[in-house]
Amino acid sequence: MKTKAFITARGKTRSIFIRLSYGAYEVNPDGLKKYRRIEYYTGETIRPNEWINIKGKSRNNSFLNGQIERACIRIEKIYSELAYDGKLDHEALKCAIKSDGELNDIFHKGRIVEVKEDYIAPMDFIQRYIDKANVSEGTRKDYLNTLMHLKAFDEYRGRTATWKEMGYEYYSELVAYLKEQQLKGSTIDKIIKNLKLFLQQADLQDNITVNQDFKRIISGKSLFAKVNREETDHVYLDEAEIKMITDAKMPDARLAEIRDLFVIQCWTGLRISDLSRLERGNIANGLLSIKTKKTKESVVIPVTGELQKVLNKYPEQLPKIPTDQHFNREIKKVCEIAGINEPIMAEVKTNGMTVIKQVPKYELVTSHTARRSFATNLYRRGLPASQIMLLTGHKTEGAFLRYIKVSKEDNARDVLRKLKIS
Repeated sequence: MKTKAFITARGKTRSIFIRLSYGAYEVNPDGLKKYRRIEYYTGETIRPNEWINIKGKSRNNSFLNGQIERACIRIEKIYSELAYDGKLDHEALKCAIKSDGELNDIFHKGRIVEVKEDYIAPMDFIQRYIDKANVSEGTRKDYLNTLMHLKAFDEYRGRTATWKEMGYEYYSELVAYLKEQQLKGSTIDKIIKNLKLFLQQADLQDNITVNQDFKRIISGKSLFAKVNREETDHVYLDEAEIKMITDAKMPDARLAEIRDLFVIQCWTGLRISDLSRLERGNIANGLLSIKTKKTKESVVIPVTGELQKVLNKYPEQLPKIPTDQHFNREIKKVCEIAGINEPIMAEVKTNGMTVIKQVPKYELVTSHTARRSFATNLYRRGLPASQIMLLTGHKTEGAFLRYIKVSKEDNARDVLRKLKIS
């Protein structure tokens, strides 16, 4: 059982309520819990900049804070007395709070506010949506990760989010919280994107009233906008480095197999999830064709001479693909052996703190580096973005251009080479 003061989501001045949550719920036919709670309107209002959401109190009005504290204590006592007497049920609790003299003396305009009994809490709705969504396992994991962060944000604030309050202020506080957790901008963007999807799905339900801020566009920009992207430490390997890796002598057969799988990625741009499904039947007439697992899009990739040399090592089938974690750990060893040790300034987490330090390039290489290298090297060769996007499956040129990695030095060399040719 818990009481918490909160303010409404809209308006220059906001009404102050006290919510009593005591764990009572009914179970719908679909197994979803429908929580029952009581909201008490104090009759008081306050400007939002004078209110501390996390603490549920005024910044400066000690008299009002005293009233709220006394009211919370009184509501909790009413609950405890009914529970002790064995008379606790939802209607009895509402009546007792409504008619309580002490409570009315604290807030003369106070009254019980009816809460729809078919209310479905946001986190419960999101969980149900995830359970029923017809999406890939990767997308489902992505949704569950977002739900985990939203629940953690509720815990951080000390209260459960409601549909009505999930507007711009909620979005702003959520982004600030996620930044405090040291999440990268791209990760925060993904969480906000999923949140907007959940709100859109809830908005389609007859029994849910959703704050409409997520739909609003101001000066051509969504109120639930993406955060400013920071420069990340994603690296790519140029063609000379890929050759160093291809030619390097590995200390054992398994590490050589992992090296070959990585090189295949470098010349195809395939994700590890697609590489694991690659068969000889996918290759014919100098072309590799496959339907990608993540986007369900079909891609057709040319088989270059470099790629064919590696494929020829495995006439029957490719080596077994390890787990992502194991692959990423081993490919760092491969790159270290191959001499991919250019010093790179990078963000590194140490004891929970993010610091900038110089690290050898091989420490930053993962399986996804191969896909980024494929796209970047083709771009450096002068192929138009529209053609490369058909190979990688990127849907927008903006997303593709953010994806590739061309340093200012590499760009200058490419320009100089093209000038010499012309």
